[in-house]
Amino acid sequence: MKKLFSALLLFCMIFSVCSCSQQSEDEITPDFNDDLGETDFMGESFLFMHNNAEHSTGEEYFGYIVGTEFADLALQRIKEVEKKYNVKITEQKATDLVNRVQTGTMSGVIGIDAVQASSGSLAGLLRSGYFANLVYYQQYLDYTNDKKWGNIENLKPLFWDNALYGVIPAAWPIHKYRSVDGAVVVNENIIRNLNQTDPREFVETDEWTWRKLEELMPIYTHVNDAGVEVKALYTTVHWLFRTIHTTNGEPVIIKENGDYLLSLHSPVTFEAMQTAWNWTFGEYAPYVNIDLSNVWENMLEAFTDGKSVLTIMNGTDLCGSEYSIAYTMDNFGVVPFPHGPNGTPQNTGATITETRFSTCIPAVCKDPAMSAILLDAIYEPLPGYETEEDVISYFRRFYFFDDRDVENFVNMYNTVLYNYRCEYVTDVYININGSKTMSERLEQFAEADEQNRQKYIVNIESSIEEILG
Repeated sequence: MKKLFSALLLFCMIFSVCSCSQQSEDEITPDFNDDLGETDFMGESFLFMHNNAEHSTGEEYFGYIVGTEFADLALQRIKEVEKKYNVKITEQKATDLVNRVQTGTMSGVIGIDAVQASSGSLAGLLRSGYFANLVYYQQYLDYTNDKKWGNIENLKPLFWDNALYGVIPAAWPIHKYRSVDGAVVVNENIIRNLNQTDPREFVETDEWTWRKLEELMPIYTHVNDAGVEVKALYTTVHWLFRTIHTTNGEPVIIKENGDYLLSLHSPVTFEAMQTAWNWTFGEYAPYVNIDLSNVWENMLEAFTDGKSVLTIMNGTDLCGSEYSIAYTMDNFGVVPFPHGPNGTPQNTGATITETRFSTCIPAVCKDPAMSAILLDAIYEPLPGYETEEDVISYFRRFYFFDDRDVENFVNMYNTVLYNYRCEYVTDVYININGSKTMSERLEQFAEADEQNRQKYIVNIESSIEEILG
């Protein structure tokens, strides 16, 4: 039988939010029957509010384009959960989600039982205590199950003050891949017309390096039959620098003598930064079209229009919306970013700027334990896609043209690193120009990077160690 929080506990949680919500270690959680199949929520309502429609018309259901197989399976799952737990589930899109959580919490009548959006938009809320610490609800939602709830890199922006405030539905097809930034997409038709080796082959033989791409840049850059100049690479400053950042063998964060340091200011990573600078402003600049506006839409449009052989994309623009490359382009390949001399094929350059589909439970919703139980039931693997192999097979049949594309893209997820963009430690990439050397640019941001390292990185990384070891 469903047990709701007492008024006293609700008052304590509201008070906790108003005081930056430092939840005590002895927080009390309801104790439901261990046999969750017998749990009856007696017709209770469950409002799941989301804002997932990035790069989309908004015609979606639980993150899937309406009319697709996955949207239909999601609808079927919701009906099953409603029947099993005797609950009414409502999915609602809200572009003002953050404001509704804030105002509802402060009034004590939030009416929202779970929220889902990008981690960047939820970061301020979770760090101010507006969401429930999932550590207290692990018996209902086991966040250590990375196949179901996302790996540590996906969850990093959801850790704070020795608490974990969210997860992602990693067991549902495609969702976890949409957070991956840095996939290099190849116009295979141009490669064939130029009579050049498919870059996929260079990946297979571990020849796909910075130097190989530099060797190919003058060959890839050409004037097509329509008289239009085609560049080797079309990208933005931010996309190029943040993708190359980890391809010389160093992660974003280095733990050294018990401290968490930024690789951004190390000699090994500087070599990556200097290489990107040379591609943008130096010797190889004639072969690279850098969109200084940093607008992702320009990259997508230019690439699909055949104005470059290569571009850099994220998972959503690759296969996550009706405007993505998989839906609009006839023949493309997917390879990781080429690695540097200190890197290996496992240094793919894949990063997470924001974790999409971050799923949190409001701290003062009517029953966080009920929310945890229902989220756990909703996000069981969809029928027919119970294993990763099932999802990979679907990718191959409907999204990608070659088995190597799938292998490369999945490997990017498996090697992905959170880049702390939303914690401001990569601001050096934003609006970079040729007026300063790479060394001068890094020095300009060194003090701010150190402040943000202490403010954010130490907190998040130490919280992960505290909770997960």
